[in-house]
Formats: sequence, C-alpha cells, structure tokens
Amino acid sequence: MRRGSLGFTLIELLVVIAIIAILAAILFPVFARARESARRTLCTSNVKQLGMAWMMYVQDNNETFPPNNSPNAPSGEWVLRPGSFPCRPCRPVNKNTGLAYDPRPFAMPYIKNTQIFACPSDYGIPVALVPDDPSQGRPVWKVEGTSYCLNTVMTRLGTLAAIPLPAETYMGAEIYSWHSDNPFEYWFHRSGGPVRVAYFCDGHAKLATEAMIAAQCSPPAAPGVGPVP
Repeated sequence: MRRGSLGFTLIELLVVIAIIAILAAILFPVFARARESARRTLCTSNVKQLGMAWMMYVQDNNETFPPNNSPNAPSGEWVLRPGSFPCRPCRPVNKNTGLAYDPRPFAMPYIKNTQIFACPSDYGIPVALVPDDPSQGRPVWKVEGTSYCLNTVMTRLGTLAAIPLPAETYMGAEIYSWHSDNPFEYWFHRSGGPVRVAYFCDGHAKLATEAMIAAQCSPPAAPGVGPVP
C-alpha cells in the first residue's frame, strides 16, 4: 500500500504564507496603535505630575508663578506664533503666548522620579525639520534633560489670580521645540491622529487636538496656516 506524503505541497505552502501575510497586515497596525496608546497614557501621566508640581509650587509661593529662566531666548509666542497663525493677539482670557522653557527648575523639589521628564515617544527631532539640531537621532530628554516645556507667559502674568480661565490655559506640553514657528510639527505623539498631550494652569492634563489649540486664537485659525504676508 502506498503511503501518503507527510509534507506540504507548494500550493498549500503558498496558501499558508498568504494567510500569515494577511494576518500580519491586519494585526501589526493594531499592535502599533495599542503601543502608541500606552505611550500616550504614560506621557499624560508624566505631564499630569508636572501639572501637580506646578500647582504645589504656586501654592508654596503665594500663588506666584515660577520665574522665567530663559531671558535671552528669541521673542515670540509658544503654541501660537505670528509666523504661523494670522490670529494675533491671542484671546486675553487664555493667554497661551510666550516662550516655552525647561520645567525642571520649578518642578524638581516636588518630583522624586526624574523619569517623568522623558516622553516615551521621544525619539529626537526629525532631520527634515531641523537639520542642524543636536537632538537628531537622540531622545530630546537625553540632550536637553526633558521632553516637556513650560509656557513662559505665566511668568509675565505673575500670579494664578491673573488667569481668568486656568482650566483652559496651557501651562506646558510634550513638544520638542521650545521656540517653534509651527508648533503642530513639533509634538512627539503624531501617530493615531492629531492629538497632543498638554497640561493646564489648574493642574490637570489631557489630550488636546490641533483644533482645540488653534481655537485659542482670536479669531480662530486652522492648523498649518502659512506665514502672515
């Protein structure tokens, strides 16, 4: 009696390979989105702790904001700058203007784990955006010490009472350019939709869309608007 073959035929092997390829094409994007979602959750936790440190600093200093430690930085706005958005001035109730700078000096006394300054999606600045930046190919937090920034307009306002709507005013965010002409290009969490991680002047943190950030202008502006003539 003739024994049957124990191996695969070529057609059967090709069918198996095709099935594996289809499953990989379906599942790999799902895994990538799940991984980015987990990183975004950790990043949100980081900026939440920065927001809490911010609030503790303010409460320990007669509700006064920390001083600006970047006096020689170029002038302009953070989050919204006239070079990218035809919407100056920003609404007085929101005050989301000013340079962005290192949040560590005010936060360190209130933070025990310095790893919160590292965004899990911080892979450095893309070469195409800033060809001469030393952070290329290296996480920004390893170069600058932090993946996050602080909105320095608060230093000009002086006190928490000077902000009419602290829950709507950006205190800082995960961003890898402190003096950005187009802030929408300079966020770590760019996959999975136009969502950014930010913390606010009442201490809370949340995901903010580009539309939410652009709406802080007066009049509102759409993301990606070119330079004002």
